[in-house]
Amino acid sequence: MQEDTLSRILCDELNIRAYTVHTITAVGEIAALHETDPVSSLILGRAVNAAALLSSSLKPGSHQNLSVKFTGSGIIKEINVQADAEGNLRAYISHNISVADSPDHEPSSLIENGFLTVTKDIGLKEPYHHVSPLRYGDIARDIVYYLTSSEQVPSAMILGVSADDTKGITASSGILIQTFPETPQESTAIIEKNIDRLDMPLSDYLKTGKDVCSYLSEILGGAPFTIIDTTPLRFACRCSHDITRSIIMSIPSEDLIAMANEDKGAEVVCTFCRKAYTFGENELRELIRQ
Repeated sequence: MQEDTLSRILCDELNIRAYTVHTITAVGEIAALHETDPVSSLILGRAVNAAALLSSSLKPGSHQNLSVKFTGSGIIKEINVQADAEGNLRAYISHNISVADSPDHEPSSLIENGFLTVTKDIGLKEPYHHVSPLRYGDIARDIVYYLTSSEQVPSAMILGVSADDTKGITASSGILIQTFPETPQESTAIIEKNIDRLDMPLSDYLKTGKDVCSYLSEILGGAPFTIIDTTPLRFACRCSHDITRSIIMSIPSEDLIAMANEDKGAEVVCTFCRKAYTFGENELRELIRQ
């Protein structure tokens, strides 16, 4: 099985850059962990791929990281994905959508009337923080709008995920194409034309046994491209007992006292990996003293 990777690509002939991700293992693990139905798995997988593609802007091997959060008034209230420069991915979806909630399996109507929040920590004094309204209720189109309007980088994003009840995630990849300031309009026109002429969506293409780079080649009209580097991707959560303790210590002392007296302890469950951290009565009282 192909390993999960993020690839950085240059096409000199068209003077564009592109990024591809293959995430079937990571998305499969995340979906299984949260026990998502196929429709939720599709949406969650698309969000994971979008964040993985955005992480291409992080310095490889550094401690830089980013988060992509969709919040809306639709059936899905929140999707949160975090990615870092080392290829670690984690995510959660706040509501598990069933086929009954979305009989046409079309996720776009399930995220609407809300906001896209992108946060980047690249080691500066304060993280970069951007919030914009959701214009389309579609993960790829709203990310492209963010890139074009906020970062002034004309972009195209294609996300392909498929899932079923028996096999879980059966395909998961994504493509991000971006221009340079000197990219000729002819190159942009070629890419737009080829995207419009594609015979099938990426998710169906992947199910034929072909890979995401072959799909990119069709978009580029057969123009040669070079894979500059690749970064392995994986599902990994960075929660820990120490991090959870700092969260506990942010709770007002009167509430901690109530937990110690009434509940004889506390349990905190990580939203991303569902790991539970237990704090006994004595540990809570020590935190109260601190």
